[in-house]
Amino acid sequence: MSRHSDVGAGRSRNDLRKQRGRAGEKLACRFLEHSGYTIIETNHRSRYGEIDIIARRERILAFIEVKTRLGRRYGEPFEAVGTRKQNQIRRMASMWLAASQGDTALRECEFRFDVISVKLSELESQGNPSSAVDSFPGIAHMKDAFR
Repeated sequence: MSRHSDVGAGRSRNDLRKQRGRAGEKLACRFLEHSGYTIIETNHRSRYGEIDIIARRERILAFIEVKTRLGRRYGEPFEAVGTRKQNQIRRMASMWLAASQGDTALRECEFRFDVISVKLSELESQGNPSSAVDSFPGIAHMKDAFR
């Protein structure tokens, strides 16, 4: 008799992590909109990877990586955006900008790379995480996080 209980364990853990990530990205979008940003695109994908959020506020075009964590066990969420991920986001942003050259509104924009950290444990301690975004506990926006 073989034991199959471990076969799906990795998949369910990844599914939970993806759900947590999507929840963090939705909260980040709501935070950005509340802060005066217009969301241009979410989850922009190419063969090189993904940009979580592309948003604009006045003359700033921000390419935003969102990191969501349950707690501090693995450090602060923004610490997970290392050199490799930064390079990937830069490459993706260059490609996105090249494809968007026809958009005259973007020509006058400056662009930057931001990171939004979402700590679900802090949001949940406030009660309903979906309503907690109004007071923004557990959400930190690092503007111009890397170049």
